[in-house]
Amino acid sequence: MKKVGTFPSMIIFITVVASLACYPLLPAEIAVHFGSDFSPDMFMQKWLGLVLMPFLMIMFTGTEYYGKEKVKEESKLEFEYCFRLLLVLLAIIQLSIIAYGLGYEIPTGRFALIAAGSFMLLVAAYLSYSKKVFLFLRMLGFKKVDAYSKNLWKKITIITLTVSGLSCLILAIFMRNDPSYFMMSMFLGLCIIVVGSGVYLNKK
Repeated sequence: MKKVGTFPSMIIFITVVASLACYPLLPAEIAVHFGSDFSPDMFMQKWLGLVLMPFLMIMFTGTEYYGKEKVKEESKLEFEYCFRLLLVLLAIIQLSIIAYGLGYEIPTGRFALIAAGSFMLLVAAYLSYSKKVFLFLRMLGFKKVDAYSKNLWKKITIITLTVSGLSCLILAIFMRNDPSYFMMSMFLGLCIIVVGSGVYLNKK
């Protein structure tokens, strides 16, 4: 019998527990949609606002659970991680709604850091299991590179994404200023390390 994965179950569990724990502390109406400057522009009754995201998460998890059977074996990992990314995004939105309802300001920069950090960590986790990255490398001209160099490039990419992702999450907690310059610098550094190491190993 198939089982729902540990990761989806954990994300849904954390989201539901946080919602139930904070429910008595929230006002009767909570903001559920925000503008580009993270100012609220839509409100709902708190029970409905807190039920919506977990409901969507369960629906998407069910779609992944039953949809896997119709996906080709070589594409199942990509299928699975697309839904994991979606679950993480919904969880971030739900926790942001709760935090705002409790009176905490959620600057756009902090939300962007949390989303970017989570995305990079998920991509790093995907690359650690994926074999398709080598197909991508061949498309980029790595046809003559040996297996050692390919695996080394893969490790460099995974470590760089992991460090960058954790840096974003840590900065989101201690953020004091606009993180735009940090994010641009980090993205530039990420590209230089990943692309530069790939070019170097390809010419070695």
